[in-house]
Amino acid sequence: MPLVTSALDSAGIATLTLHDEANLNAMSEEMARDFRAATAALKAEPRLRAVIITGAGKAFSAGGHLAMLDAKRGLTAEQNRTQMMEFYRSFLDVLGLQVPLIAALHGAAVGAGLCLACACDIRIASRDTKLGFTFLKLGLHPGMGGTFFVPRIVGSSIATELLVTGRIIAADEALRIGLVSKVCEGDSLMSEASWVAKEILSCGPLATRQLIETLRPDPAQLQQALSREALCQSVNYGSQEFAEGLAAVKEKRLPSFAQG
Repeated sequence: MPLVTSALDSAGIATLTLHDEANLNAMSEEMARDFRAATAALKAEPRLRAVIITGAGKAFSAGGHLAMLDAKRGLTAEQNRTQMMEFYRSFLDVLGLQVPLIAALHGAAVGAGLCLACACDIRIASRDTKLGFTFLKLGLHPGMGGTFFVPRIVGSSIATELLVTGRIIAADEALRIGLVSKVCEGDSLMSEASWVAKEILSCGPLATRQLIETLRPDPAQLQQALSREALCQSVNYGSQEFAEGLAAVKEKRLPSFAQG
């Protein structure tokens, strides 16, 4: 079974689902390839009017896959920089779909997974969702456009606090600060996302596409941010700081970073 599935209903609403339940839908290079392929198929679909992105099982996404991150310690900085740019693009290519993107969040929505949600136009969360930009807890600079998308959504001050602390917040706080637009009970998450999509379908399709193009970020500015993120991460992967952060996650303890 592919790590990303796509289903398009008769009304033109597509659902992209991350499928790696055993790893809480952590984002691997295999998932990146499947996500890009699913996005490419939707680009060729003339009936497409809206896309819901969600995760199978207990979580939206737990962020980067630990095995993938561990393997990067053995690569050169340039290899990692190049691979991270490709990794980002594989997921963020979904922005090429000129229809509204709705992220339906539940369980864990952290790290790169939460950044993917922030690339979407609308975010809805179930009440059990735990959200966090946890990169610095790993000794890793944020990636997947986090430094670009998050300030645009919640403002510079709140974005800086969330990114620099890496703290986990509950869905109610995410709603209060504007990171998500709606919080619902878990069993109604997909119906709420579908309701929003159906409201979109009641609007003019051409005008909707135009508005999405107006609201979407400048591709050149996003590219600049991604380049900076990839460069920083390429340095981090070879550092002792990242090795300690990764070890702490594996051993389920707090990291002990050297000072200075």
